[in-house]
Amino acid sequence: MRANRESAGIGVEYEDVDLEAAHESVEFRVEQESAGRGADAEIGVKHKGVGYGSGTGLGVKHEGTGFGAAHEVAGIRSGRGMTLWLTGLSGAGKSTIASLLTDRLREQGLAAEWLDGDELRRALGQGLGFSREDRFENIRRAVYVAGMLNRHGVISVVSVISPYAEMRDYARQSLPGFAEVYVDCPLEICESRDVKGLYAMARRGEIPSFTGISDPYQAPVSPELTLRTAEQTPEESVNELWSWLAQSGILTKLNK
Repeated sequence: MRANRESAGIGVEYEDVDLEAAHESVEFRVEQESAGRGADAEIGVKHKGVGYGSGTGLGVKHEGTGFGAAHEVAGIRSGRGMTLWLTGLSGAGKSTIASLLTDRLREQGLAAEWLDGDELRRALGQGLGFSREDRFENIRRAVYVAGMLNRHGVISVVSVISPYAEMRDYARQSLPGFAEVYVDCPLEICESRDVKGLYAMARRGEIPSFTGISDPYQAPVSPELTLRTAEQTPEESVNELWSWLAQSGILTKLNK
């Protein structure tokens, strides 16, 4: 069943544009504007959700690479966490979905932490640029933190662009209980959501190596789940993800 909502086509409710995609000088400028977030930002973990209100329906799709189309998630054991790895273009909706999902997991009594790409880069990626090698190193650090949380029974909800397939393959191989969630959104809609104007700056050549414009994004071939956020509200996307977690048996394993 497809969620054919015209209002969701523009995606005005998704406003998260990942600074991770931008050049370091631009990121520094936005960092200055966002200073004083509190102690949580020091380790790149976010605790606060986005107040969009309650969900508006399941919005579940069974086609394409949706429910259960990929391999079963292995390595989930009682007392251990898992990692939900949200990947997609800047502005696709990763951070919005990750925040809402983390809140819902906690409401169910599950230990969960949101690891956001921007916060991780600020806290753990000092000195890293945006070359392929530096981006991979940033992912290695994200994987390390996610794995450490998993070992202590915490579910890691990771929202990072992670544009290259080899990055996501590394995360999958390193993290037992890894699930890749592709937050799929057309480039033109991601650009329309960009309130900071980063895409426009990239098109003018002011930001080099910007994912989707001057640097490639390699879309996942067989993710555990695909969320098409141009066709869904944030709540519908989270509901679809939640339904997948329930129907795949993952929630049952995590609640033991």
